[in-house]
Amino acid sequence: MRKQMGILTGMLCGILCCCGLWAMSVRADVIWEPMDSFYEKHSSECTYVNRQFTAKGPDGKVILYKSPILPEQVAVWENGYQAYISFTYKDSHGIVWGIFEGENGMTGWMPMAYMEAVYDSISFQEEFEDEIQDHIGELDESCMGEEVFFWKYPGSRDNNSIIIRNNIPQYRWVYEDEDGHRFGRVAYYFGLRDVWVCIDAPGADYEQLYPDGVSREKGEEGAYGGEEESSIKDGENGWGTRRIVPKADRGMVWTAAALVALVTAGTAVLLVVLRKKESR
Repeated sequence: MRKQMGILTGMLCGILCCCGLWAMSVRADVIWEPMDSFYEKHSSECTYVNRQFTAKGPDGKVILYKSPILPEQVAVWENGYQAYISFTYKDSHGIVWGIFEGENGMTGWMPMAYMEAVYDSISFQEEFEDEIQDHIGELDESCMGEEVFFWKYPGSRDNNSIIIRNNIPQYRWVYEDEDGHRFGRVAYYFGLRDVWVCIDAPGADYEQLYPDGVSREKGEEGAYGGEEESSIKDGENGWGTRRIVPKADRGMVWTAAALVALVTAGTAVLLVVLRKKESR
């Protein structure tokens, strides 16, 4: 009996360990959300961005505010400062705001019209859209146990290498550069998102693939959001030449005013009722 109980206990422990490992892997892929009161109230209206940006505001700076509707300054960035933006929010005035999470739990919102996306895989896909072919595949099994380089985008000096232990990287979308190197886009591989692998020489680094440098340089940093978003600058949306600052949402203002009026009216009615009772 004790032996059977020991076997059952071992089996249960094994199952629990497997479940724990599965839960850990699931949590590893979860999108971390900002600990910010405005974001928590408007998370369903926010867009996941997950990109690096460079500050390029008027007068050489970008100001971070408490929220898109509260013009309380929390930080100031000098132009050229790079920061990770996780989510954006478009207010009732058509202005797009990005949220930044700093140290010690500090969060701040800035106009994305004053931010430019650092050139990355998304930028590359937009620039070379016509040259990227829809194709599904995976690296050759010969890469098992070997070092494979994962590129920010084809021809980038920014890359990471991983020794392939079990799962072979799979890709969708293929791009061939002017030097004849074929790259496959990998959506996700052990913590790396939206990266590229060289299909023909997955273990080759930048110097091996491009001993003389890349044949064609990729585009520079671009304004966030294309024409629609980048048009939200000084001089438009009623801002004139002023800096973009948070404006209170009119709907919220009217709602707050209505609540105040209801509370005031309710208080007045209660006072009248109390006075009548006292007079009796």
